Parts: sequence; structure tokens; C-alpha cells
Amino acid sequence: MTHVNNHTPTAFRAGIAVLSLTLGVFATVTAEFLPVGILPEVAAGFNITEGHAGMMITVPGILAALAAPGVMLAAGRADRRSVLLFLSFLLLVSCGVAAWAPSFSVLLISRAMVGLCLGAFWATALAVAGRLTTPEKAHKATATVFAGVTAAMILGVPFGTFTAGLFSWRGAFISTGLVSAAAFLMQLIALPSLPAGKGMKLSGIADYLKLQTARKSKALIFLIFGAHFATYTYLAPLLQQAGISSDTVTWILVGYGIAGLASNFVASAFISRQLTATFTTVLMLLMVSLATLPQMTSWPVGITLMVMVWGLAWGAMPLCMNIWNQRASSGHEEASSAMFTFTIQVAIAAGGKLVDTLGLPAGYHIAAARVLVSALILLAYRPQNKAAKVEIR
Repeated sequence: MTHVNNHTPTAFRAGIAVLSLTLGVFATVTAEFLPVGILPEVAAGFNITEGHAGMMITVPGILAALAAPGVMLAAGRADRRSVLLFLSFLLLVSCGVAAWAPSFSVLLISRAMVGLCLGAFWATALAVAGRLTTPEKAHKATATVFAGVTAAMILGVPFGTFTAGLFSWRGAFISTGLVSAAAFLMQLIALPSLPAGKGMKLSGIADYLKLQTARKSKALIFLIFGAHFATYTYLAPLLQQAGISSDTVTWILVGYGIAGLASNFVASAFISRQLTATFTTVLMLLMVSLATLPQMTSWPVGITLMVMVWGLAWGAMPLCMNIWNQRASSGHEEASSAMFTFTIQVAIAAGGKLVDTLGLPAGYHIAAARVLVSALILLAYRPQNKAAKVEIR
């Protein structure tokens, strides 16, 4: 694959282009998970149940799963710059529709728009990031873009609750729209032409999925993301059951984000050399937090501390899974990127009704069991790293 264009951009322009994609994936993933922190307020505003409001997570998850490989296949040999700009503009429009939505049905339409741009932008950005710079810096560019995904997964929900606390849940969508607008403008200015080359075909995805390493990697990712988001979607209601006010929930989620960023920073220092040990440790922390949180609704201090443990676990998790997925790709980078996003979104959508159907305690306990199964898969299977090094950020 060609890594750079005929006119190689300056280091500064290449850096801005990479940062524009980083901000873009941060905006899309933040938009996806934004409703988690404002679920009770949206439910109250439209006089619906919190389970029904949870469709704000399920709907974009389903469409993002289809869009991740679907848009890349449909785009064919279209210039990837044009594809990315269209997706960024669609995200900006979706935020405006959400902020204006006069009914929950209209709000769900905006969430569908988020899903369409989310999966495709994430997969496309990861696939082209390495082409924005020199071949020797390609891994670092990809890691930088993925850092936007990680930051959004950690900070997206606290960002939503914080801005909603300052303004309203509609204000939270407006704030996300401003981030989306900044990303779109940066991409419009900094992104060079990105010809598609051969493009991605169904046969390439089929060949990738024939690999045992690919199937086991995707099973691991499905279990972890499904367990996390089936429960995290309802974390704000769980904290309110413990008698914690909405304003305090906001600061708890901010603390969760800070714990996650700290964990991500610490893990990045040694994860390439100790991937299995780090991955196993954070899985155990996640399992313990999910299993014990429902029993702590009568102890606000205890449930707050356990949320911080959850933040520590999840902060390192996307980084672990990204490196794990890289090591299992076996030369199928584009297909691996598309199916990585597809699997995550299917897991989010499939787990969306778990807590609403079974109730908080049972839903959290089943999620903890799924994390345990993922840890067993992890310990039973270790992909070989054929590359000399996997660069991370």
C-alpha cells in the first residue's frame, strides 16, 4: 500500500492532518456515548422510561456496525478525503438535529445519523492515518488517531454530563456539535487527497475472517465491549439509586474519566512488552467492579470508589484491544480495522437491552461473567506479534 501522496506534505501539515482525524474520531465516539451521562434527563424530558431512552445508544450502534464495512465497500475507489469530509459534515448535522429535536422519534433519527457516520469514519480514519505521513511514522499516526477513540470512550460521558449540568441535555449536543465543526474545518484545510487504491472488497473481509486469529480476537472484543456498555449505559441511574444527586453524578463521572486517563497513560509505558499481563489485570478489575456495584447502592462512598476502579480498568482497555487486534491482523489491516469497528458496535447494540430486561443487579452480574469468559479466552490464546514493535501512544 502506498503510504504517502506524490507530494509528500510537510511534517507540520501531516501532523495537523493526523490531529484532524484524531479530533474527528473523538467527536464521533463522544457523540455515540454522550447519551449515557444524560439518560435520566432525556427520559424525563420526553416522559419515557430510561430503558426506552437507552435506544439512543442501541440505534447508532446497529447502524455503525453496518456502516463500518458497508461504507468502505460502497465507497469503492472514491477519494477517502471526500468520504471523511462527508461523514464529518453528517455528524455536525446530526448534533444540530439532536439539540433541536421536538420529539424522541426525531432524536432517534439524529442518533441514526450518528451511527452512519460513526462506524465508517472510525474505520476509514484508522485505515488511512498511516498514509498521511512517512512510512516509518505510519504506526505512530495510527496510534495517535486511536488515541482520540480512547479519549472519547473515557471522557465522552463526563463531557456530556458536565455540559448538560451547565446548560441542559440539549446543550450537551450543541457542545458536541462545536467539536464536530472544529474537526470538519481542520480536515477541510489539512487533509490531502487520499486515493483509495484497490479499495476494500468482500473477498478481503472473507479471507480475513477465515483466520482463526481473527475470529478469536473478535470474540474477545465482542464479550468485553458488550459487557461494558450494557452496564455503563445505566451507570447514571444506578448512582442515582444510591441517593447520589445528578450534580454529584456528573463529578463522579469526571473522576471516572480522570482515573481512566491516568490508567491509559501508565499502561502505555509498558503495554507492548507486557500485553497479556496488563490485559488480564484490567479485565479482573472490570469484572470485580461490575460484580460488586449493584450491592453498593446503600453505600454512596463505596459505590463511588468502585466506579473509580472501573475507570482505571477501562482506561487501559481500548489500548490493550487495539494492540491485540493489530497483532491478530496478519496483513489484513483494512479488513481488520473495519471488522474491529463492526464487532464493537454489534456488541454495544446487542447488550443495550440487557439491564433493561433483567434489571440492574442481574444485568451487571451477567456482564461480569462475560468479562470472566473473555479473560479465559485471553489466557488460552495469545496472537504472535510478527512485527518487531507495535508503537503506541
